[in-house]
Amino acid sequence: MSQGDDHRDTFGEHPEGAEGQRSPESGDSAPKGGGWTVPGQDTAPPVTAPGSGPQGPDQPGYAYPSGPSQGPPPGYGVPHRYGVPGGPPQGPPPGYGPPPGLPPGHGASSGAHGQRPPYGHGRPNAPKPGVVALRPMSLGDVFNGAFSYVRNNPKTTVGLSMVVMAIASILSVVASTLFLDDYTTFMDEIMADPTAVDPDAPLFPSSPLTMALMYLGELIVYVGGAVLLGLLAAVVGMAVLGHKLTPGQAWAAARDRFGAIIGLAMAKLGILVVVLIVAFLAVLIGVFVGVMIGVGAGSDIAAGLFGLLFALLAALVVAAPAMWIWIRLYYAMPIVVLERMGPFRAMARSWRLSKGSWWRTLGYWLLAALIVALVQMVLSAPAGLLGMVLGFTAADAAWTAILIGALTYVLTVLLFAVTQPFVAGVNTLLYIDLRMRREGLDLRLHQATQRGESVRPEIYLPEPRA
Repeated sequence: MSQGDDHRDTFGEHPEGAEGQRSPESGDSAPKGGGWTVPGQDTAPPVTAPGSGPQGPDQPGYAYPSGPSQGPPPGYGVPHRYGVPGGPPQGPPPGYGPPPGLPPGHGASSGAHGQRPPYGHGRPNAPKPGVVALRPMSLGDVFNGAFSYVRNNPKTTVGLSMVVMAIASILSVVASTLFLDDYTTFMDEIMADPTAVDPDAPLFPSSPLTMALMYLGELIVYVGGAVLLGLLAAVVGMAVLGHKLTPGQAWAAARDRFGAIIGLAMAKLGILVVVLIVAFLAVLIGVFVGVMIGVGAGSDIAAGLFGLLFALLAALVVAAPAMWIWIRLYYAMPIVVLERMGPFRAMARSWRLSKGSWWRTLGYWLLAALIVALVQMVLSAPAGLLGMVLGFTAADAAWTAILIGALTYVLTVLLFAVTQPFVAGVNTLLYIDLRMRREGLDLRLHQATQRGESVRPEIYLPEPRA
């Protein structure tokens, strides 16, 4: 493969109607549980891809793809088919054929067993069946891959994002519209007669029910975003191998993980709430200590400055370890979906996997967050300007609040539809990159593409420990 081929997008969808292919909806020999196969589960007998020869180590004439010896590379154990470690050979599941567009000689480079094939960041001969080459990734590989899988499969990435977030955002937008209407009425009363405001009345311009609906709506939006990240993690995992999942296939791949996805989202939300409470208490203590020091110095200005300084120091003391923990848990979502772990096991696995890569993960996360913030700023500016114009020109009209609410709803769905697929792409590709660097995942994916195997997301299940 030439240098140009390495950067060429070979991502494609397997032609429909190919022999041996069935859609997951057909139900023929489909495994239960959302299309996943657990290790050791009985499935159809092994099927040999046309022209590929014997596929298993127990077949006559079988030889491993590279090197002179006839044994598997150290640390890999007996090669398993279709990514199920430790289980018996399995037939090709419906709906997932061999990655399309693999030219002859697209397999592993020759080399002694136990050694990584001779390709790296700057070497052009790594196979690229999907959106990235099967090698440890550079910054350009990760971000180009995150954009490429969205561009090549917008029906699933953008379309699925719009559907999920359109449902999740309804309550939040309705509650926000009610709050905006109450707040506008409250401000009009103050502007008309400031003395008419009851000093004993609550400070909130809206009813407790509206406030409760707002918080509940934001929680639903948060959970919907987490579910969307889980769905897209399966899409990214298969895009690396050259498969374009339909929305139905993405749903089937992740639907039995929804409990774990929501559990992970709530666990991380709990951590965030604890951090915010600790930060609030730390800032209060910092302000108190700073003011006491300033008062002791006999100056009101010094008291204010010391209070501000100690508040900032207290916030920094809490924020630094909180960010460290947050980055160490960054890979938990793709682990929940692709490795089929529960939320707490996934967080522990992310903690181990990210060891020694904290600064690199932080840099990628910050760069992705900056790109998302810029996109949100560009998309939000016209809607915000239009809302301000409507608020000043037709503030008393009954339809103003409804129109502003509709604009807010459309903007919320659009922002998630544009940014969440990119965020999920960076997150999942960084997870795959770390496993390539530390667990030789690129070798497993390489062997699967070389042999033309029908693969499913189970190929990302970790190898069983001896």
